[in-house]
Amino acid sequence: MDAKPLISVIIKTFNEASGIVGTIESVKAQLSLYPHKIIVADSLSTDSTQALAVSQGVTVVSLTNPSDRCCGVGPQLGYLYSEGEFILLLDGDMTLQEGFIEQAVSFLQENVDYAGVAGSVSMNEVDSYEFKSRQQRMDKIYPVGDCDHLGGGGLYRREAIEQIGYLTNRNLHAYEEAELGIRLKKSGYKLHRLATPFFYHVSYDMPSMELLKYRWKNKYVCASGELLRGGLQGGYFPEALKKVKNEAVFAVYLIVLFLALISTQLSLFGVVLLPLLAFFVLKWLKNKSYRDAAQSIINLSVFSAGLIKGLLRPVRDPNTPPEHTLIQK
Repeated sequence: MDAKPLISVIIKTFNEASGIVGTIESVKAQLSLYPHKIIVADSLSTDSTQALAVSQGVTVVSLTNPSDRCCGVGPQLGYLYSEGEFILLLDGDMTLQEGFIEQAVSFLQENVDYAGVAGSVSMNEVDSYEFKSRQQRMDKIYPVGDCDHLGGGGLYRREAIEQIGYLTNRNLHAYEEAELGIRLKKSGYKLHRLATPFFYHVSYDMPSMELLKYRWKNKYVCASGELLRGGLQGGYFPEALKKVKNEAVFAVYLIVLFLALISTQLSLFGVVLLPLLAFFVLKWLKNKSYRDAAQSIINLSVFSAGLIKGLLRPVRDPNTPPEHTLIQK
C-alpha cells in the first residue's frame, strides 16, 4: 500500500475568532488519515483568533506590521512554514467538506500536468447586494471542470509552486488566486474544479453600503489596479486585464463622463450619460429592483475608482517575506 502524502494546510486569518476553531476541527477530521501540518497565517488579528489557534495545537505565524495586511500575504506567509507534497489553502471562516481531500489527492496523483484542484462551494445566505450578485454568478466564479484559477482556495502541488517562485502575491488585496492561476498556466500547468463539495463559507453579514465602506477602508477595492500593476512588472498584463476588464472599462468610462461634465457642453454630457442609463435599466429589469440596479452602479464606480488607486500603490517584491513572528511551532 502506497504511503499517504504529507499535506500542509494554510489557513489565512484576520479577526476570525468566531470561525477559526471550527475550521481547524474540520481540517483535522478530514485529514485524519493523512500526515499533515496545519498552519494558521494571521494578519495581526485584534481579537482572540491567535489564542484560539494556539489552543488547537497548530502552527501559528503572524504578521508584525499592520500595513502588510492583505489577502495575498496570508497564504504566502503560511507557505514559508509549509512542508510536504501538497498544499491546501483555506480561509478561517470555511469548513472543509467530507470527501474532498481523497478525491483531490487522487486527481493530482493521476494527472501530473495539473498544479491544483478545488471543488464546489456553498455558503450561508446574507442580505446584501454583493451576496445576491455572487449567487447569480456562482457557475462563473466557481466553474466545474478545467479553469484558469481556483477562487476560494484549493489543493496545490508543491513542485509546481516551487517552479514559479512564490505562492501568492503579498501586494494583492484580492485576486491572489487569479494571479496564482495566471502564473501557473504560463508555466504550462492546468487547474481543475471537481463537482465534489470543497468548503462551506460564512459570508460577511453587513448591509451593502457598510460592506462597500469596509472594502474601501481595507483596500480590497484596490486589488484590480494592484493586479494590473503586477502584470506590467511580471509580464502577464494581458491576462490580468482580462480578469478585471469590467472595472477597467468602467474606470475609463467614468473618466470620459467626468471630462464631458466639466466641458460644460450639456448635449455632450447627455450623450455620454446614455450608456449609464441603459446599464441601470438593464440591471433593473434583470434584478427586478431599482435599488439593486443603483447599488450595482455604486459598487462598480467604487471598484473602478479603487482600480485607479491600486495602480498608483507601490509594489514590493512578492518573493521577499513579510515581517512576521512565529507564535507557535
